[in-house]
Amino acid sequence: MARFRRIIEQLQQWPGPKLKVLKLSLYGEPLIAPDFPEMLALAKQADIAERIETTTNASLLSPEIAESMVRHGLDYVRVSIYATRQDRHQEVTGSKFDIERIRENLLFLQEAKRRAGTERPYVSCKMLDEFSDENDRFLSMFRDVADEVYLDKPHTWIKVDGVNFIKNFYGKKTSSAEKDFEDHSTQRVACPMAFTTMAVRANGAVAPCCVDYIGGTNIGDIETQSLQEIWNSNAWLEFQKMQLENRKNENSSCARCDIFRSDHYTKDNIDGFPVEKLRPLKQDVNQ
Repeated sequence: MARFRRIIEQLQQWPGPKLKVLKLSLYGEPLIAPDFPEMLALAKQADIAERIETTTNASLLSPEIAESMVRHGLDYVRVSIYATRQDRHQEVTGSKFDIERIRENLLFLQEAKRRAGTERPYVSCKMLDEFSDENDRFLSMFRDVADEVYLDKPHTWIKVDGVNFIKNFYGKKTSSAEKDFEDHSTQRVACPMAFTTMAVRANGAVAPCCVDYIGGTNIGDIETQSLQEIWNSNAWLEFQKMQLENRKNENSSCARCDIFRSDHYTKDNIDGFPVEKLRPLKQDVNQ
């Protein structure tokens, strides 16, 4: 909690407009953190972002946590649903958690909102497109406990040791998923995340990427630098230049990733932005 307080304090001191979005989630399930309600309250009171959101699988969304989300003013919660059939859910997640409980937990949250007379947090439920009647079951099952339900589209995570996420998830439907990805992708050169995003890991490492679960894009550490120092560092600038100059293969994570091509994840296209218009390198290469 001390590290989180330090992050919030640094963001309060950062000059300029508020953050567009502060996401209280990164890798893993955020509601595992026992301090989640306190973290939300602290971030909201600091008034540092236009919107505060989180992404959860809702398995730990108890009535108490639901009440705290409403009480402390969480703006948006994205709920990841992995299947509507118990056998498929266990196949994908390795968990025997009853998926009906997820629906019940979301009902708790909607009831808490009604009691408080508020529309926040906005609840958005998503499931990866299954290219089957599983899609209709999902829409029917969660429509009345969410403010929005939609089908997420196939994408590839960072590839490690030859593991193919799409193939592992879709099995016999891999060709349909791969075609869908290509049909909704743009042949971008540069990933825009380094120009818009700072991701702080639980251990304090900071990266310009929110999908790099192997840590290849780690650039700084809030235990030794402030967020502003990291953002303004030569290392961060060099990472941005690497993207614009199509040198992603120089980074162990970027070389294995193509999620930035997906039009479902970003429509930003910064290809062709002149590298010389980026700020100049600082003389102190340790910054």
